[in-house]
Amino acid sequence: SLERLDLVYSRDPPRRRYVQDALVEAADELRRWVADGAAIHVCGSLRGMAPGVDAALQRILGSELLEGMAADGRYRRDVY
Repeated sequence: SLERLDLVYSRDPPRRRYVQDALVEAADELRRWVADGAAIHVCGSLRGMAPGVDAALQRILGSELLEGMAADGRYRRDVY
């Protein structure tokens, strides 16, 4: 079930917000979800959002955990 929904609008002033910012703000909850077996799916721009989201996830979870999740199919990216 969906426990949380953050709506992020990077092109709407006055407060432009990005997915990676929302992830950092929810870092503690994200860590708990991952510890409980959550999967992360990223879909979006290879040049825009995806690198920023990946960098935020690496800061939050660490490269080793993120790589392990990718190997287990729990971190998937559909970027274009």
